[in-house]
Amino acid sequence: MALLRTTSIQKKLTLLVMLTTSVALLVTAVQFITKDVRDSRRRTLADLNILARILGEDTMSSLEFGDKDYADRTLAGLKAVPHLVAAAVYKKDGGIFAKYIAKGASPNVLPQTPPPEGHVFQKGHVAVSQPIVHGEENLGSIYLTFELVEIWQRVGENCFVIAVMLVIAGLVAFFVTARLQRLICQPIMHLADVANAISEKQDYSVRATKQTEDEIGFLIGCFNGMLARIQKHEATLREVNEQLANSEKRAMTATEAKSQFLANMSHELRTPLNAIIGYAEMVSEELKEAGQTRFVSDLEKIYAAARHLLALINDILDLSKVEAGKMTLCVETFDISLAIQEIVTTVRPLLTKTGNHLELVCPEDLGTMRTDKTKLRQILFNLLSNAAKFTERGSIKLEVRRCDDCPLLSQGVGGKGQPAGRTTGFLPVPCPPSSVSSASLISFSVTDTGIGMSPAQLGGLFQAFNQADATTTRKYGGTGLGLAISKKFCHLLGGDLNAVSEPGKGSTFAFTLPAHLGEPTSTLAFETAPAKVGPGSPNGTILVIDDEVSARELFQRVLTKEGYLVELSASGPEGLARARQHKPGAIILDVVMAGMDGWDVLSALKAEPLTSDIPVIMVTVMDEKNLGFALGAADYLLKPIDWDRLISVLEKVRRPTSTPQVLIVEDDAQTREMLRVAVQKQGWQGIEAENGRIALERLSNQIPGVILLDLMMPEMDGFTFMAELRRRPEYRDIPVIVVTAKELTGEERQRLRGQVHQILEKGGYSTRELLNEIARLLNNMSDLAKNNQITCTTDPAI
Repeated sequence: MALLRTTSIQKKLTLLVMLTTSVALLVTAVQFITKDVRDSRRRTLADLNILARILGEDTMSSLEFGDKDYADRTLAGLKAVPHLVAAAVYKKDGGIFAKYIAKGASPNVLPQTPPPEGHVFQKGHVAVSQPIVHGEENLGSIYLTFELVEIWQRVGENCFVIAVMLVIAGLVAFFVTARLQRLICQPIMHLADVANAISEKQDYSVRATKQTEDEIGFLIGCFNGMLARIQKHEATLREVNEQLANSEKRAMTATEAKSQFLANMSHELRTPLNAIIGYAEMVSEELKEAGQTRFVSDLEKIYAAARHLLALINDILDLSKVEAGKMTLCVETFDISLAIQEIVTTVRPLLTKTGNHLELVCPEDLGTMRTDKTKLRQILFNLLSNAAKFTERGSIKLEVRRCDDCPLLSQGVGGKGQPAGRTTGFLPVPCPPSSVSSASLISFSVTDTGIGMSPAQLGGLFQAFNQADATTTRKYGGTGLGLAISKKFCHLLGGDLNAVSEPGKGSTFAFTLPAHLGEPTSTLAFETAPAKVGPGSPNGTILVIDDEVSARELFQRVLTKEGYLVELSASGPEGLARARQHKPGAIILDVVMAGMDGWDVLSALKAEPLTSDIPVIMVTVMDEKNLGFALGAADYLLKPIDWDRLISVLEKVRRPTSTPQVLIVEDDAQTREMLRVAVQKQGWQGIEAENGRIALERLSNQIPGVILLDLMMPEMDGFTFMAELRRRPEYRDIPVIVVTAKELTGEERQRLRGQVHQILEKGGYSTRELLNEIARLLNNMSDLAKNNQITCTTDPAI
């Protein structure tokens, strides 16, 4: 049957006709042979009965007078009868009176006693037994056995003739069918050719020619009618597509306008708030120091109101960015338990303000997570602040764990169309994607004992600008944006957020995220490891470049109080001139400035060898972290400024007093040159080596801080170089970063085992990540001396 499915209709028709003809002829032949055999046996039996009767009459007198010789002579005459095997005359008492056995026959062919009257067919023979009667007296019996050779000879001859006739009939049927099947196949093949041409050329104006008025002709007519309707629909669809394309262009234009509007609104709204928050905080601190606490409470109210307004603006802008597809992710690797502790420390005053008890369940051995830490923090802030808002003098529980087992949860709401979630222990957790194993997921849940929600309230929980009901809004406040933004952020991070609740018994919000977020094309992975500068170092001068007078004054007052020497600049060109003149330890740079904006200033600073090694901290209202890090910023902070974080960043950066050396071992000259330029832009000295042998010679003259190593090189490849490097005690502690496009085999990974900390897939590192990794190794040389073999696999095009 499988063969017939791939056979053409022409061959199927030919085979069908030939098979039908052959079967009909074969049935006829079988009937003919069967009748011929039956008739031959009947004639043979009749002849034997006649012969037996004649022999019985001839031997009757011999039996009466006991003349055995005459009977033997009579039977001996049977030798003239072909195929007669034996004959015998039995006496009345059953003994053999006379007999005849043909030449070559077995002596035991005759039975010792007379068989019953009648005939028997057996094994190619027929035996006949008749009584010999004279008057009414039974004198004995006669027995004859005969071979049926002639019958089977006739059967064989007939079979041969029939076989020949079948072959001839089959050939005739084949040639006749080959001619007649065209009447059926040609219209079908024509229809198939037309369908194939339409499929290839997408030309629905082609029509099939109607050749007959039978069922095939009816099929062709229906096919042409279908083509006419498709052609009409295609014209309509083309018009609709053109309209959609025009609509898409208008939508893209509107989206670009919306993005520009968001950027402008972000600057115009956050700039005055920055001044309000900064001055309120600064004046409050100065009044406290001066002992004038009369107006401190008023200033704190101004500060709190400004922060609240800023949070609302940020929520609206974030929601608009997500809906416009402009929200980007900044992916970094961090310790989960430490990050959770930081979040809890920040949010604990808010939770305890309403008399709530916070319970934290977060094992210290959860390990690391690679995702957008800022957005994860914002999700948890929203959930915890919501729990605190709707719970008074109750308990709030934050639980974090690895999702090793996620059985289905019978209830739970994850938004419109969201299925029931999953649970880890008692925690509802949304179902992870099928491509992600549960062991690579981290689950988060926030459970409170607050007012809870009804099923109707849960239905619209994650819709923007929506709260449980008007009564809840009037009593507890809020815009209804927090949960909507949190759910969208969960989607961006590869997870989902859902909730279960019961009125009067509290609520549980839970979500799962991949432990290691893949790198979308719209994200930039970074791990900042900026150089350090501090008030006690020779480079304790900070240059502030900002066109806002109030912002410059705030920077000067806060940083001076921290012991820094502050230089101020109101424009980009002036800032560049002061950077060349003073060579500050760090630069604080705004983006939105008249004339030369912050991006141009940052590019100019990194392009000049004299200023390229100065760490630049972007402090602005524009959320463009990706661009900032891509252009070489050491860190990126948003206005209004978190002064504690700014001071922390400044304390962490320093410019090394001596120029670190980076040994680049690479056989490709262009890649070697590119890497050398990249490290020199960071203020490091690049040393080149074409292969492992030359690299060992370079090491004999100077031990570098970091080695960038290719694996595939002539003379001495990277594997041999690594073995030689680790064999020599004086070189064992040099950090090594493998930069190669080669996909490592299992054997090659085994060779590097014990010498590598981790192996990343091809293309896993960007230029910024590579430079940050070098900076991290250089800044932590003393700690890495014990265990500093690091491998990264990346494209040499970085």
